[in-house]
Amino acid sequence: MKDLLEKLIGLIPAYFDDLLPLVTGPKHFIAGRLSSDESPMHKALVFLAVSFLISGVLTIPLSRGDPLLELGVDGVFVLICVMSYGGILYLAWRIAGGRAEIQIFLTIHFYYAGILKLLEASLYLCTMGTIRATDPALYKEIYDAAYGGNAAAFFINNSERLLANPGYQLSLWVQAVGYGAILIWIFVGWGAYREINRLSRVRSTMAGLLFFVFCFPVAAFVFLIANALVK
Repeated sequence: MKDLLEKLIGLIPAYFDDLLPLVTGPKHFIAGRLSSDESPMHKALVFLAVSFLISGVLTIPLSRGDPLLELGVDGVFVLICVMSYGGILYLAWRIAGGRAEIQIFLTIHFYYAGILKLLEASLYLCTMGTIRATDPALYKEIYDAAYGGNAAAFFINNSERLLANPGYQLSLWVQAVGYGAILIWIFVGWGAYREINRLSRVRSTMAGLLFFVFCFPVAAFVFLIANALVK
């Protein structure tokens, strides 16, 4: 585990060379990477792995217990998420008429998953930081519920109290802005899938709607996995 982490740390400088172009112009970045002769899927996997490492380091202050153990558990969870959502995304495009090779498809998916993982970790830190700064007692309640595997029950049973809490209300605004930015980035990057599948905008929209529908059972499955891993 330590050797793997050391190798990933050594890849961080090259990672940042790709990060900004991918965030600011995902379609252009993907087109350039796919036209390269140097094993683009391997580079995409490395990018995803380094994104996971950086996200893990960012969230260490909010962890409890052995950080390396938690990193290993999180790694399993992220792998399940990436492959689950990648599977239904590929299925959605196939149903819509896409015929791109799976290696090319996964190259885009791994790059995008790396960005989304990094954005998710940053948004989580901002959300929890907002609550902690405005209401430390509420932060402890949410923190304990999340690590006790009772997050869903906590939010359901305390919904009225939470919505009336100023700190929690502010955190909802933080989430709204964060998720809005993520959705805009996904919308911009979606065109890369359409280009490799050579489909019309109508079929691209169809693939997006199918993916949205398929997300519900996968999200439920991922939630159960996450809940089991924190117990």
